[in-house]
Amino acid sequence: MDLSIIICTYNRANWLGAALASLAEQTLARDRYEVLLVDNNSTDATVDVVAAYEGKIANLNYLKETRQGLSHARNLGWQSARGEFVAFMDDDARAAPDWCERIVAAFRNVTPRPVSVGGKILPLFESPLPSWFSPEIEVRSWGETAGFLEESRRRYGFSGSNMSFPREVLARYGGFSANLGMQGRKIRLGEDSYLFSRIQERQPYFWYDPLLVVYHLVPQRNLTLRYRLNRAFAAGRSVAFMQREGGDRSSWCVELLNTAYFAKELCRSLLIDRNDRPAQFRKLCDLFKQFGVLSGR
Repeated sequence: MDLSIIICTYNRANWLGAALASLAEQTLARDRYEVLLVDNNSTDATVDVVAAYEGKIANLNYLKETRQGLSHARNLGWQSARGEFVAFMDDDARAAPDWCERIVAAFRNVTPRPVSVGGKILPLFESPLPSWFSPEIEVRSWGETAGFLEESRRRYGFSGSNMSFPREVLARYGGFSANLGMQGRKIRLGEDSYLFSRIQERQPYFWYDPLLVVYHLVPQRNLTLRYRLNRAFAAGRSVAFMQREGGDRSSWCVELLNTAYFAKELCRSLLIDRNDRPAQFRKLCDLFKQFGVLSGR
């Protein structure tokens, strides 16, 4: 078995079918990959959706992780995998038809052998965008050129819905931290970045392929100011945790500074080149300027 694809899900039955359909239509031979669906305590029709695809995906396996949290589910997935390589995709995403084939080819053919392979994530918006929202916010890309990530990018690695590893690498580094990652509907981030930050210290070979594409659904709730600020705050907390684990014990200061930084980046992304700035965004930027947060980068 070349490749194991891990999809972790929690009450996304209405979107899960599209993800599985994209994996049923891959150009890689059906006997060379498996799909492991890890159900993290769903209460909707997830089991029925999986059952509908049992005959369409040759090696489809259903697993149940009762410990709530995306990291728990991902760890169960790779620990149960039979493939030499393990790829992760979200339950609300869709893989391009050659996604599996390109992952395996990169691990087999690129020299030196990558310890991770990743690519682009492009958004599929569930509803029309607000006038202030830039679609680039939801694009995950390291550009249009294939190659190993340079040093300034390696610490971030790839986004969780389009990342893959040799299984032995995940085992060597212990997989994903249960202190990070989504927990039900609670926004927690950073479990993938934390893993990449640990790997790159010893094995900095992250191969990026811009043709390795996953399309990710962006629901209407993600297009609200409340969600964007909550996500920015969660990102700041994740960075604070990673810095504390790396030896910085001034946790409250680190958390404050990183939360402000992510909020600054959020506002900069939303407001750049926009003439129709809503009043609440202008006020928010003015507030950050008072504290010197919007100066610089």
